[in-house]
Amino acid sequence: MAVSIKQPTTQAIDIPYFDPSSGPYLGRLMNTNKKEKLYIPLKVGEANHIFMLGRTGYGKTSTMKALAEALWEYYHNQGKDVMIIIFERKYDYSKCQRLKQFWKKRIKELGKEEAERRHQFLAQYFKLQEQHPQLKHMLGFPGDFAMGLPNYLLMDTLVSIKPYPVNIFTWHGLKPRSYPVRRIVFRPTRNIYAIKLDNGPKTEVVEGKIHLKDISFEMLAKKFDIPKGTAYGRILRKYWKVYKIHDPDRILHIVKTQEPVRESTLESLQSILEEIKADPLYLKGNLTKTGQEHKPFTEYLTTDKINVIDFSDNSDLDLEEQRLIVYLLWKKLKVIAGKKRVDIWIFFDEIQDLIGTAGEASRHNLAWLAMEELYRKGRSLSVNVVAGTQYLYKLPMSLIMGATHIAVIGALASPKDLDILRVAIMDGDKLNIPIEHDSFEEFVKRRKKKGRGWFSFDREFTVKMYFRPNQSF
Repeated sequence: MAVSIKQPTTQAIDIPYFDPSSGPYLGRLMNTNKKEKLYIPLKVGEANHIFMLGRTGYGKTSTMKALAEALWEYYHNQGKDVMIIIFERKYDYSKCQRLKQFWKKRIKELGKEEAERRHQFLAQYFKLQEQHPQLKHMLGFPGDFAMGLPNYLLMDTLVSIKPYPVNIFTWHGLKPRSYPVRRIVFRPTRNIYAIKLDNGPKTEVVEGKIHLKDISFEMLAKKFDIPKGTAYGRILRKYWKVYKIHDPDRILHIVKTQEPVRESTLESLQSILEEIKADPLYLKGNLTKTGQEHKPFTEYLTTDKINVIDFSDNSDLDLEEQRLIVYLLWKKLKVIAGKKRVDIWIFFDEIQDLIGTAGEASRHNLAWLAMEELYRKGRSLSVNVVAGTQYLYKLPMSLIMGATHIAVIGALASPKDLDILRVAIMDGDKLNIPIEHDSFEEFVKRRKKKGRGWFSFDREFTVKMYFRPNQSF
């Protein structure tokens, strides 16, 4: 097994009882005959931050996706609104290939008509792709959180064979399911409709933009390579930073009519301003070419769908722009949480890619500033963070100690992380989590450990469990 304790007896574990109505379904308990189902007890008026630790290949991202599904189901079964926001880091070409293999296998086993009847979403998925041959070269890249498509692949994963086959969904009382998703891409690198086709029929894709007023002059100068010592650089800095004028056309008009500048300086300034205007990421007016009203990306946030902020290769963003988006999102969420009184859950997979390591996280890092406030003010605003990473020791300790619950999926990547967990978790002295080494033996064991691990409730009571599978793809 992935993890064990020094005395793994049933008598040594005081199993808490969680009423299903008290929280989202998390998974089933190990080390007991009944394999009781466990639920996350959500606390009203307090933050419910969750930290997920696990090395690549053990199912950390899948478990985070499953948790987002559990939260969606729980809130909607209670008749409550919830805003779920997921930051996606990558897409996966192999997922599409495995899905095609599954579909061909089903057609061979059942016949095409019966396969289409049983798997309507899957049939529609491939039918829509066939109807758009002009997009063929852009297809085949579903995201890590392709939640608009049911995860049929796990139907072939059996928990037991005797006395009759039981797959992992049946064992957890679940089934493959799709969820309504609104995916926000920035400077899209491929056709938006192709991104929709890849991520399932229930997926909506929109193009996200940032107001120019939210771009600092320092970020502008770095992005467009504006030399500080030049005359046109000093002029642009004066109007952008000092006078707070963020309209390129207005700046150019003022300079032409009021500034005694050389023609060469004016030409350089005009060239830079035209380049800024041409960038599709930035919001520069009230109307688009089609006559539709422009919106900043934060206006697309909704409680009717799961929101996926696409930081994969679908979006052309540098790290500073990603961090700015995280910061602007947090500013908007403070308003939403205050006015609408709706619970908000934000998922960050591979959080270190955004905030940097412990040494890099600083007051100049916008994503880290947002994360600090998220942790501090989540209690009063019902804003909750689910953060995933491979290495704990590289992150600021405040992020770890601020978590309400901590999960470990599979195995650890570093012995330093085990030392940290033994401090962060109150019963951590009982933990004996294996450290994976880069060896063939560990690679073989990985499949058995996938989706299993520990969950520490309130960082006080830690249990070994089978985490629920992800119903969506």
